[in-house]
Amino acid sequence: MTCTQEQFLKDVGAHAMTVVRDSGTDRHIKFRNTDGGSPYWFEILTWPGALCIRGDMGTYVFSRLADMFEFFRTDDRGDPAKLYINRGYWCEKLQAVDSDGYGRGRADEFSYEKFEKRVKERVESHLEDAEISDERRTELMAEIQEEILSPVLDHRDEGDAFRRMSDFHARDFPDLFADCWEWNCKEYTFHFVWNLYAIAWAIRQYDAAKKATADSLENQNA
Repeated sequence: MTCTQEQFLKDVGAHAMTVVRDSGTDRHIKFRNTDGGSPYWFEILTWPGALCIRGDMGTYVFSRLADMFEFFRTDDRGDPAKLYINRGYWCEKLQAVDSDGYGRGRADEFSYEKFEKRVKERVESHLEDAEISDERRTELMAEIQEEILSPVLDHRDEGDAFRRMSDFHARDFPDLFADCWEWNCKEYTFHFVWNLYAIAWAIRQYDAAKKATADSLENQNA
């Protein structure tokens, strides 16, 4: 399961921004519930060439431009309610992830759903022109379910998934899963995507506050 914009906005619906430091590319900005609670709190720190976001949903450090707000700042494309994030490109700029206390920090993870989809697509493709009875097709799918899909669903381990697929040899289709080791069966973690939304949203809050301040000063000087 991945994070959606709707879920993220629900999580931060009562958040307020506190600017601790704002000097060029040197920033420290906090976001926390206005009622004093701390669920889903996060803060963003930037320094020349880097941005770090940390909080309840983990810690991630990115590096690309001197001003990372410039890198993450996106156009609303005519829809100011939409938060645009670029999972793949932004992940390429990821430098570090928290260890989760046990060295398990990561931006992506094995997806059983993607693996299952690829397995079933391979079977359908392999059998497309094969002479096989409906009874044997049903039997084959039952074997795949028992020897591959069900155990993988229980453990959700990528190494185990590919080993089981490699070890599977149907009597009439011994090469059914040959050359499948390079399948990409990963998806970005819920926490990683949540933090991407947090960065995009936080920069919008920051920009809106800066504009409001500038407009207020302009009106005072008018």
